Amino acid sequence: MPVRYLVTLLSCCFVAFCNAQDLSISASVSKKSVTLNEQVQLTISISGSTGKLPGLNLPPLNDFDVYSSASSQNVSIVNGKVSSSYDYTFILVPKRQGKLLIPAFEIDFKGEKYTTNSIEIEVGAPGSSANGVTLPAPQAAPQAESFWIKQELNKRVCFVGEPVYYTFFFFADRGLASNPNLQLPDFSGFLKEDLPPPKRYTTSVNGKNYSVTEIKEAIFPVKAGNYNFAPAHLEIIESNFPFFNDDFFSGFFGGSRRKMLQSDSLSLSIKPLPDVGKPSNYKGDVGSYSISASVDKTRLKAGDALKLMVKISGTGNISSITQPDFPEFVNFKQYEVIASQKMQKENYLITGSKEFQTVLVPRLAGELVIPPIEYSYFDSSAGKYRQIKTREIKISVLPGDVINNAPEYATTLKEVSRDIRHIREISQFRLKGDGFIARNFKELLVIPFGALLIFLGVTSGIYEKIFPKAVMVRRAALAKAVASLKKAPGNPREMGEEFERIILCFIKERLGIERVASVKKALSEKKVSFDTVSSVTEFIRECQALRFSPVITGFQKKVYEKKLVELLKGLKKCI
Repeated sequence: MPVRYLVTLLSCCFVAFCNAQDLSISASVSKKSVTLNEQVQLTISISGSTGKLPGLNLPPLNDFDVYSSASSQNVSIVNGKVSSSYDYTFILVPKRQGKLLIPAFEIDFKGEKYTTNSIEIEVGAPGSSANGVTLPAPQAAPQAESFWIKQELNKRVCFVGEPVYYTFFFFADRGLASNPNLQLPDFSGFLKEDLPPPKRYTTSVNGKNYSVTEIKEAIFPVKAGNYNFAPAHLEIIESNFPFFNDDFFSGFFGGSRRKMLQSDSLSLSIKPLPDVGKPSNYKGDVGSYSISASVDKTRLKAGDALKLMVKISGTGNISSITQPDFPEFVNFKQYEVIASQKMQKENYLITGSKEFQTVLVPRLAGELVIPPIEYSYFDSSAGKYRQIKTREIKISVLPGDVINNAPEYATTLKEVSRDIRHIREISQFRLKGDGFIARNFKELLVIPFGALLIFLGVTSGIYEKIFPKAVMVRRAALAKAVASLKKAPGNPREMGEEFERIILCFIKERLGIERVASVKKALSEKKVSFDTVSSVTEFIRECQALRFSPVITGFQKKVYEKKLVELLKGLKKCI
């Protein structure tokens, strides 16, 4: 008996140990030695055998300015086993020279704490520019101005879907008395990606030294035509004090007079994609990409499952990469395809990958082949379409275990009772008696309904006096959003526009503000978790992709409805 108890106890300890290993967290950086003007990309990866990973809380990073860059999630189910991973990407800009420490990140999962290692970054002296080289003087620089701005595009002619990088410049030879108010051009009709953080450096223009701040954005045109962008405007309050080498957005000392700075306008000519040479499987992707395929196992038994992963990597609009056409897997049973993406914005360029995963189950034993998977895109730099494909993958399938068919059981009906009571119909309902109630019964039925209406009217008036209108709007925001969701059109583009309006309106009503200029900023000010903010911004980006993508495939309205309802319920708990 004691031996049996000991074996049981050891088994329980082993299971507990395995469960404790179900989660892992790691941290990595793009470089460990930088100058003061450079940035570091920090990636936090969480993975485990669970469908719901814990959220991530940032430790104090006092020596760095921190900017959220991207995040990606991947969930897979193979042979009934769930596994998931989440990558958080941050851009760190050091505030001072020396050896700076990125502290350990910690998460709590099922009562267990998991931590990363701390990372040391060596920060050297800054160069005169972001690359350590003095920049050439900008063209048409105003003479003897202490403050001026300009804006530019990295190209003036492009194709539909081709990334175009916009840059705003602010030049100053002294500090400001307060934070400036910036208004950039309206990029409506374009997909847009912010490129944090602002870049700061010094340069010389016409023999005069300036501190320069750059703000960059990537825009993706969705329609051909000629576009004109309005000038950028920056409202400042000049300072009479000498220039302090502070962050453009962090505040300055002193002040004298208010001034409005204005840049020149911009124009962009967008060419349609050519019809010549367009492959039959082309779906609208523009950029420069490569494709690869891999499996988690190449040797298995018939009836077991393997995971096929197809990854498309490169530069372009990563969020809009479409799923390649999978061939017919004659010797395999194929399950649903799940997509996940990773996007990087290091050095102010958008790169990344999108991975499409599916589960395959061999139907028979033998040497099987997963055929090549083809993908087409338009190479905007070369001005032509390209077709690429994966290599074929050979799979060795051993005979599986024979499973006997379950025996068929005869079913019999047992007579329980032969008596069935028939329903008797009453021709007319009438009260017995000759009193007042019997004579006026129909008229008296009105009294309870009238009393109910009066009660509701009085209570609603009291409710309005006790609770302000803003509170009532806030409480009804979720019900209103769900009702609007059910009425949303089925067309992908119209639905994307309506779902984006619903979530923005919900945030506006819950926060009690008139308009939402920046979702990320509005939610972050209310201390909403990074996970939730990332999920909301990613969903809005998906809605915009539905609105503007030239080709839409694999659209499922119920998937978007479910995701929106979950986001709304999660936001209700936070704001």
